Amino acid sequence: MKKLVSMTMAMAMMAALFVACGDDGTDDETPPPAVPTIALDGGDIDQPQEITNPMSVKIGVTAPGAIAGFTVTIDSPALTAEMLAAVGLATELNLVNPGSMAEALGALGFPSGEAVSGKTALTFDISKLVPMIAQIYNETSDHKFILKVTDAKGKSTTKTLTCHLTGKVALAYNNDADLWANTATVTAANVPDGGSVQYRVKGAADWTDAVLVEGSKYRLAPVYETSKNAAGLDVHTIKAGTGVFAATTYEVRIAKDGQAVDSKEFATAVGDKIPNGDMSGWSKRIWIDGSNNEFPITYPNPEGMKVWDSGNNAFLEQNNGEETLFTPLCRQDETEPGTARLQARMVLGFVFAPGNMFTGDFDYSGFSGTVNFGKPYAWTARPRALKVRYKAQIGKIDKVGSYDPDKDSYKDQPDRARIFVAVVNWKAQHGVTSGMTEPAGMWDPAATKSLDEGAILGYGDLVITQTATGWIEATLPFNWYAKDAANPASAPFSLVISCATSMRGDYLTGCSTNTMQVDDFEWAY
Repeated sequence: MKKLVSMTMAMAMMAALFVACGDDGTDDETPPPAVPTIALDGGDIDQPQEITNPMSVKIGVTAPGAIAGFTVTIDSPALTAEMLAAVGLATELNLVNPGSMAEALGALGFPSGEAVSGKTALTFDISKLVPMIAQIYNETSDHKFILKVTDAKGKSTTKTLTCHLTGKVALAYNNDADLWANTATVTAANVPDGGSVQYRVKGAADWTDAVLVEGSKYRLAPVYETSKNAAGLDVHTIKAGTGVFAATTYEVRIAKDGQAVDSKEFATAVGDKIPNGDMSGWSKRIWIDGSNNEFPITYPNPEGMKVWDSGNNAFLEQNNGEETLFTPLCRQDETEPGTARLQARMVLGFVFAPGNMFTGDFDYSGFSGTVNFGKPYAWTARPRALKVRYKAQIGKIDKVGSYDPDKDSYKDQPDRARIFVAVVNWKAQHGVTSGMTEPAGMWDPAATKSLDEGAILGYGDLVITQTATGWIEATLPFNWYAKDAANPASAPFSLVISCATSMRGDYLTGCSTNTMQVDDFEWAY
């Protein structure tokens, strides 16, 4: 009993001691003030928000200790310092002390000044501002608004609102086709992972991949394939379906898994025309002989044009005011006007003369003539080929020239007619002389890359071995020696087209009854 009384007295003394010390058993410290909060209405501010239009971006702020400071830092590839300055803002915004920015802030949905300072809670709405980013920017990107709120007691909270923009796939033709280099570029924004940029001639079966150049620019370019021609020379041809050519409509697309995500079309310029290519224009040119006699000679050009010519018409049509001695070797066909008829014959009964026509000029002197190949031509576009229609009568060789080094191997053999085209870069015309004297200057664009006059950039060739009584539409694809050579438009002489009823006519070897009709020369793009 005495022990129980003693314990009770001890506890009472301890209680008295606690009271004397001012501790009544409860915590009398004031709880620390609550920190400001920043929240996204209807969402998690700590997670990226996808930019859409429309979208809701409402920010709620609480500060039990009253707002003393509120700053917004903008980190955005779209809302740059330069762009914001244009509307009276900056990348660092002070909503408590906005200065001259107050009006601009209000227009974008931000409160400022008295609407912020001293407030314990506020809500502001930037639902119009954020979607505007997609209107001025189209790359996949993050746009950050770093919000920092400080209360009157120095407590602060920082939150980053990240708005994510998934850039829209977009495709645009840059209107920069180089029709001699056969290239063009397109801009393809936000190509999806695993996707590609492709092009084709409109309606073609197969697509070709464009090549990424830099950034979002893609190049449409030709692919050259290299081989050896019959003369053993390297020649280059453009792979079908590659490159950009004149007079063509192209389809371009951004594709993934074989499906178009976006697509565009563009058409190229019409390209070049071959003067009097339809052979509808014919006239007379005056040829003056060594005695200053004037003779009107059949000329395969309309009045005023000097592109085409023919060898030997000058000799055959001399008539001293009387009947023409011979029908010219090159003339407008009598039964099919608007076409050129080339006709071989034996002149004076013993001199073989092939029918011929070419781009260039013919000079006749004595009993020999010189074909000067080459005419200026304003190239704006590289063609794939030359197209031409022809008829032909091909017989056996019945005349071999005395100066033909291989004459014994050609006698009584089937003759061959020929049409060829060459793109050249010559400082002068190239002359080929033949007749009663030893021929000189013979050349073959399929056997040499250059002459003394300059380079042969490329050629197309058609050797005709069989009679064709009906019209044949022929295509002479270009073989390029110099695929990277610049456009030769400024060259003094840049185009050669030649048609002859006998391939070895320069040597006066061929069939005297051969004929050829040609019409509708045009470039194939």
